[in-house]
Amino acid sequence: MSDKKGKGPVFDPGLCRCCGTMKKCRVLNVEYDYMGQTVVYADMLMDCFGLLISHLDGKPTERLICATCVTRLRDALTFRKQVLQCEEAFLQMKMYDADWEDKTQENHVQIEEATVDGAPKLELVKTEPSVESDPGSGCEDDGGADYEPVTETSTTEVKPERDLDESNSNDDMPLNQLIKASPRPRPERRPNGVSSAHKEKKLKLPMSKVQQLMRERDPSYMTETNILTIVEFSYVCPFKCRHNHLLCYYCGQNFMDPTELRDHTGLYHHPKKFKVTEHKNMIKIDMTRIDCRLCNESIDSLDEFKRHITSVHDKKYYFNSKESVLPFRLTKDELKCALCDINFPYFHALNKHMNEHFSNYVCETCGLGFVDKGRFVMHQQRHEEGDFPCDTCGKIFKAQYNRDLHIDRVHKKKGRVYCPKCDIKLMSYPQKLKHLVEVHGEAPLSFPCNDCDRVFETRRMLTIHRRKDHLKDYRYECQCCGQKFFTRFALNNHMPTHTRERNFKCKVCEKSYPRLKTLKDHMRIHTNDRRYRCHICGQAFIQNCSLKGHMKSQHPEYG
Repeated sequence: MSDKKGKGPVFDPGLCRCCGTMKKCRVLNVEYDYMGQTVVYADMLMDCFGLLISHLDGKPTERLICATCVTRLRDALTFRKQVLQCEEAFLQMKMYDADWEDKTQENHVQIEEATVDGAPKLELVKTEPSVESDPGSGCEDDGGADYEPVTETSTTEVKPERDLDESNSNDDMPLNQLIKASPRPRPERRPNGVSSAHKEKKLKLPMSKVQQLMRERDPSYMTETNILTIVEFSYVCPFKCRHNHLLCYYCGQNFMDPTELRDHTGLYHHPKKFKVTEHKNMIKIDMTRIDCRLCNESIDSLDEFKRHITSVHDKKYYFNSKESVLPFRLTKDELKCALCDINFPYFHALNKHMNEHFSNYVCETCGLGFVDKGRFVMHQQRHEEGDFPCDTCGKIFKAQYNRDLHIDRVHKKKGRVYCPKCDIKLMSYPQKLKHLVEVHGEAPLSFPCNDCDRVFETRRMLTIHRRKDHLKDYRYECQCCGQKFFTRFALNNHMPTHTRERNFKCKVCEKSYPRLKTLKDHMRIHTNDRRYRCHICGQAFIQNCSLKGHMKSQHPEYG
């Protein structure tokens, strides 16, 4: 069976051509949307590994790839791209240095040609100190000699250079006299007074600049630089969270009031001591006050601050890098999204809502987007297929997440839903709402439907109602008869009508049934569980159908 996901078919189950397992798969040579881009997995395999998958023109079910292999392929392609970018940067630096060396040599040649063509040639001539000079002037025979630059047009006598034949006559001279007699090497002078070696060293690109350009090839470096620029030069307040509690980013102190968090951060922690400790996650910041620390400019939006800090103060900010901060405007009495102005009862709900604005990681299986990798990995655990048995009761689950949830709720009696007021763990979200009303005196929440008059206790129930009753979002279709269903569970319950399979067998009487619900209803016969009672005569029945038959035969006036 298949359904449409991201402008491409999805087969569940299908045989993956890359790992050979039966999972939910996509087609290798069909275009899919990923973070605003069109991708073809067969092309990605060719670009990354040079692998050409065979039989890509056959049946769609014979050219599939699962979500796990797609994730590994994306990681490999990202690493290959990183290596190529670093190699390109290295070669550019080498070419840059070579260009400077060529230009330096050209300058040397031009200067020498200009000297030969008649430009005044500078020489250093040793001037002997006068015998009548002041004895206290400090001039000595060896150390007091000065060198004065003269030109060929000067009236000062220029000493002729020695010929090679004359230099041979000095073989018999003592070593110390030979050193004094030999002409000293004259440093080459340029019009600006800078030697060619020094100029070449100055023109060559410094290693610090090369390292900086190499660092700028790393997206994580640009992301970290942007975060440091925002936190250090503005009055935004970075923070962490644990469920519905706000934590100081620097010391981890717990706060319920955002005002107290901002006052604590500004009083006890300096922004220059801020360090990015979570490179894989976006940093949460409170933008109640932004403003500029350098000039006290009043700024209301983060985009305005970015333009201001780069244009006015010439600070570094990489606008081509992906968003690195998660913006909030925190108040004690009202939690409103800083991007779309939707109100939320608790911070946990607002934090989860940010996935809709920043879908940095997209699930290949269901298409949901997530802010950071931690949320994405937790979500992916729900799609892990396999056999995960419970060690206590032996029940088998298809996902590890469901197995762990079963152990906590059934065997350990351990809740997973935190109360935002007293930090107690409850078993489910409806229990938390009931706890807030009964213990903390909060008004019960209500979520009215905009299309009808129905009101729901939870947002999830409202969403299901809108999708099912108003949008008619029946996305699961039977491949045999074309009938559509709202959930995969409903589709699976429908399939035995075509396959005639009866996979659920009673351990007492060995009767088999096509659905688990039917087996559970049957098991009440053996336990004598008479839960359906007639409200007129009080007679109890095991099954609901028996009660309905009783009402028609014994109490037809109430039918």
